[in-house]
Amino acid sequence: MVLGLDNFERTISLVGAGTALIFALATIVEWARNAATIITQAPSKTNTCAKGFHLVKTLCQEVTHTSRSEWEVRVLFIAVVALCILFFALRRKRAGVACFAIFLGLGLGISTGLVFFLLGAWLIVRAYRLQKYGDASFFGSNRVAKETGQAKRADRATRASAKNETAPAPSKSTAPPSASKRYTPKKPPRRR
Repeated sequence: MVLGLDNFERTISLVGAGTALIFALATIVEWARNAATIITQAPSKTNTCAKGFHLVKTLCQEVTHTSRSEWEVRVLFIAVVALCILFFALRRKRAGVACFAIFLGLGLGISTGLVFFLLGAWLIVRAYRLQKYGDASFFGSNRVAKETGQAKRADRATRASAKNETAPAPSKSTAPPSASKRYTPKKPPRRR
């Protein structure tokens, strides 16, 4: 039950795999275009630019091209991980989908990979709730946790009241325990 995906989680996982495959296709388009990337920054106080930058109007610009091999590695990474997510989603394996979604999220970075990272984290949290409370939903697991807490408090109260009824009350006139030679320190001698 904890290891398998339910229908809702499976649908979300399949959408995530489809989104990752669309990202891979978009990366193929970028590889084919090999468009230039323009980086801009403000010029210094003396109106000069850093090495590699050229002054264009009021900004310093650097034009770079990403090598085709970098695009190829990126496409391969995204496609392989997306296919792994798709495979595990079709087989209803929660651990595989969660691990590969987090892996893809970390590999893509914070801007585009956040969605996949959150998908993996969400699946892990749902697995934890399902294992601990037997219900993966937020409201269901909270309800079960409240019921369990109330049952524990009631059990403790009944055990405490039963203990008080069966144990005899300590009397005030009982003598203290006798001194032990081993653990009781010697009394200092009296002063005269």
